[in-house]
Amino acid sequence: VSAPPRFACRTSIALRPREGETLCGDQAASFEAGGAACLLLSDGMGSGEAAHREAAMTVRLLKQFLQAGVEPLPALKTLNTALLLRCREGAGFTTIDLLRLDRSTGEAALYKYGAAPSYLKKLGRVTRYGGAALPAGLEGADRQPDVIRFVLPPDGWLVMVSDGVVGGDGDEWLQDLLAGWEGEDPQVLAGLILKESIQREALADDCGIQVLYLPREGRVKTV
Repeated sequence: VSAPPRFACRTSIALRPREGETLCGDQAASFEAGGAACLLLSDGMGSGEAAHREAAMTVRLLKQFLQAGVEPLPALKTLNTALLLRCREGAGFTTIDLLRLDRSTGEAALYKYGAAPSYLKKLGRVTRYGGAALPAGLEGADRQPDVIRFVLPPDGWLVMVSDGVVGGDGDEWLQDLLAGWEGEDPQVLAGLILKESIQREALADDCGIQVLYLPREGRVKTV
């Protein structure tokens, strides 16, 4: 029996530390877990070594949970509790952006703990998804993250960024850039977003970008 049709996907990550720092306080990963494509982006409080350590730990643990078969919501709740205990001991909080894409259907779920807005482009239109949940680990943070569900069709894009990418000037420029983008290489798009952000924000904060693209050819057969 052949495997069910699956969506091909391409991803890209771009990270840059704030001016004067060598380590980036934003960390990211893309990986497979349970037949789904997962994208993770975490922004540690502040910048430098401490922020890098907290964000890297968050990404590492959540990846381990998901690849071990834990569903996203229980995994996030467990991690939020652990980070809350760490914050009480003096560690910093982190934001969490998690995208889980079912590669057999194109159905996606975006989970947010205090993260910056994300941007979906499908059928030529750009939709901005924000959230109200507090960052993971904050005292009194919501036990549940924001959850946004949608379907990503072929030639669809999903862009996740940290707040260092879209700072005080708003994010209209990013929505316009994505709306006018006609390429097919997520690495090129991530580089363009990062370049424009640096020109606008002058690396006043760490920058983290995750880009996911479902190619026009859509479904591919896996053996």
